[in-house]
Amino acid sequence: MYEAIAHNRRWSFALVLGLVLLLGGSGFALAEAWEPGLGQFGGITGLGLGLVLTLFAWLGGDRMVLASAGARRIEHADHPQLDNVVEEMAIAAGLPKPRVYLIDDPAPNAFAAGRSPGSAKVAITQGLFARLNRDELQGVMGHEMAHVQNRDILFMTMAASLLGAILMLADFAGGMARSSSRSCWWPY
Repeated sequence: MYEAIAHNRRWSFALVLGLVLLLGGSGFALAEAWEPGLGQFGGITGLGLGLVLTLFAWLGGDRMVLASAGARRIEHADHPQLDNVVEEMAIAAGLPKPRVYLIDDPAPNAFAAGRSPGSAKVAITQGLFARLNRDELQGVMGHEMAHVQNRDILFMTMAASLLGAILMLADFAGGMARSSSRSCWWPY
């Protein structure tokens, strides 16, 4: 298991490094294409942006992922069976009980998010929760607890939140390019 944890940490580091270098290279290329000689400034700006995005993903990636899924935290009184099953699976795995979230979506899905077992969260869609009996729910939550135990959640949370941040930036840049083409900001 410790090998899997070390492997996931290496992949998380490689993901972050790759993103930062990608943004630095993209900043260099875009700035150089815009105005020859500005590549270094664009590269440094891209690297800085990559570091800021990484910091946001590290500090709040789990909240970003849960918010983008429309997840809401549940208490024991809301769904006692779900809360009990999550607690049982956490005890069986020797982990602290993660916070439990429900997503109002008919599609069958579940995921775990967080940086560590102490900050873990598990989410399940209403569609999957409604289809499962107790044994099946234990299987799904056991699977999610395995992600928590193996520290897969750090890599998955970082990947999802960084991808979301990049897509938001791309959408923002695309909107700027579309609006600026009408105001002659973009020379092409």
